[in-house]
Amino acid sequence: MTGTRVRAAKGQGGLLRDRLLDIADQLLEEGGADALTIRAVAASAGVTPPAVYLHFASKRELVHATCLRVWSSLFIELEAVSRGVPDPVTALYETCMAYIAFGLRHPSQYRLVMDGEATQASRQNEDACFRYFRDKVTACLDAGLPVESTTETTRLLCAGVHGAVCLLIHQERDAWPPDTARYATRAASSAVHGALLTASHAPRPSMSAVMRSEVPPLRGRS
Repeated sequence: MTGTRVRAAKGQGGLLRDRLLDIADQLLEEGGADALTIRAVAASAGVTPPAVYLHFASKRELVHATCLRVWSSLFIELEAVSRGVPDPVTALYETCMAYIAFGLRHPSQYRLVMDGEATQASRQNEDACFRYFRDKVTACLDAGLPVESTTETTRLLCAGVHGAVCLLIHQERDAWPPDTARYATRAASSAVHGALLTASHAPRPSMSAVMRSEVPPLRGRS
């Protein structure tokens, strides 16, 4: 991705900013945060580094703008999979699967926003994710499930889906399970069942308790 250095036409600064973000996103996907530098983005866009600084005051600002632009699509995806699902538990399950799949598709952006150095923007994003999942848990409560604390239950649920993503994205790709779709399905099912079945009481697990339990399968994408 190289080209002749050019100056953005008057009134087209927004187009250049989008182009810079596209390039930064590609650099992140291909080489991670270390590959994303102001100089590399400028060279790929065919502009000088000062032209990049007109839109982003620092590499840190560029990195987070790139990550948050990707993350802005997350809630659209979550709504798409749960919209029209009448069963609130199944809707929650579909949401969890979509969240895990999103994190595995965008490992660099996920790490930088959720596990990297926090900024006000990333904190707001984390808060928005938590509130979104809490609304889904509240829908389960409204439908009649015994949930003593929606906040506590959501916290445990988020620990499950976040952990499922982090367990893989901090490893090399060749260490990932061969079937990531099945992995996401089981991880989402485990998170939902675990959080909701212990939402009003948390019995001590035992062999007999597991053998007695009859948890219906959650239908979703395979």
